[in-house]
Amino acid sequence: MLGETQLPVTALIGRKRPWNDTDAASYEEASDGTPKEQASMAMEIAASPTTRDEEKQEDEGMAVPACKTMGEQPPTEIGSSIVSNVEEEEEEVIEIPMWDSDDDGEVMLKARAELEELHIACVERITEMDPKKKLLVPTRFCSFNIAGFDLDKESKFGLGPPLDSNITPELGRYFASSAVNVISVKVIESDRGYPISVYGTVLARDRIDYRCVYLFRRGREDPQMISSKDDMLTLTGPRRALVPPAYIYFEFNLRVKGDASDEDFSKGVIELHVYRPNPKPITDVLSSWLSRVELVLAPVEGPVAASLEVEILKGAPPFIGKICAGTSENPETQMIVYDSRGMKSGCSSVALSRNLVAVPDPDDDEDEIVVHVRFLDDDDDVDDEDAGTLVSIAYPAEEKVCSHGAWELQVNVAWTAILIKPRAKYIMKRGMSMPRAFTYPRYEPHF
Repeated sequence: MLGETQLPVTALIGRKRPWNDTDAASYEEASDGTPKEQASMAMEIAASPTTRDEEKQEDEGMAVPACKTMGEQPPTEIGSSIVSNVEEEEEEVIEIPMWDSDDDGEVMLKARAELEELHIACVERITEMDPKKKLLVPTRFCSFNIAGFDLDKESKFGLGPPLDSNITPELGRYFASSAVNVISVKVIESDRGYPISVYGTVLARDRIDYRCVYLFRRGREDPQMISSKDDMLTLTGPRRALVPPAYIYFEFNLRVKGDASDEDFSKGVIELHVYRPNPKPITDVLSSWLSRVELVLAPVEGPVAASLEVEILKGAPPFIGKICAGTSENPETQMIVYDSRGMKSGCSSVALSRNLVAVPDPDDDEDEIVVHVRFLDDDDDVDDEDAGTLVSIAYPAEEKVCSHGAWELQVNVAWTAILIKPRAKYIMKRGMSMPRAFTYPRYEPHF
């Protein structure tokens, strides 16, 4: 099982990272029981941490997602980067992030023919007739062999270690080369008109572990009212950065609440190949069941994470208006993290609906790592670059005070690394055991 060999690494965390592979430790991985000609390839990939240079080669080669339905586990706040004190050296020690592969078990040790049959059975269970397309489509991930893979398991991977000074080559190998910010999710067409009450889930899966990272999750008793095609779903995630390269998958399972009965509203998967050289926002649309839902992402090169808090220093709470945050002053890269029309505020703090922004770490030492936060009034246009009060915070600063209307506000930032993991032990076998003759309307195998 990948993760049995965990090497503690002296943490000298910081902005600029060395990328000397020869200085990094070697990593060993046990055989996964694949056929001989596949096992050497799988072990080589599993045994070697993926660097930024290696990720560039991976863009053209691989993509991966998932299927089974049982067993949710609550996420951890910090994830796999565990910090402890070493008394003898009085230095921080951080464990190298490892893949959580505890549901591969005995399933992936089966013969290829049996794995193919299990995969087909699993895909058939998640396939439904889409009345809009008039096609049978899988409504969940199934782009690699999903036998034994728990579709409902939530990602445990969390934030990386804090940024500080420099870092060792060993941990530097695990810094992500790119990430994406989810700017918005909108219902741009509704066969039931507007207003509508929507509930259900929108989640993402990425190369970190292909587990559920929730963006939107509401029960029937707590639906969101959508009044027009311009309204955005109030996103509450992701709670960690979403990491390419290659494909990121967005799974929709939304229902519309009715007086007599509820209806399936949006079901299916958007798979996006994130091209790192293109810094412009990426837009895609899922047309299914009773709706067309638009997803907008903003790619980020060489990312670190900025976790935000906003405190009210002066003025009567709650804060009335909107708060946006992003990688630049351009509204296209900014996402709404607070809207007083649908949020509640504490006595001295503003309860952001989501607080994590991936921001670029420029290669040039003279350029800064900056997160931009914008405060708007209720009637301000979020697309107007000149509207509101803009606050820009550059690393290593951790707070900044500004005035907006009747309020004096303090923005606090925690700067942390964004890490990746080595590939899972069975990841190559999952790709190689896809049934070649088995096709379905939405997806094609990527191996």
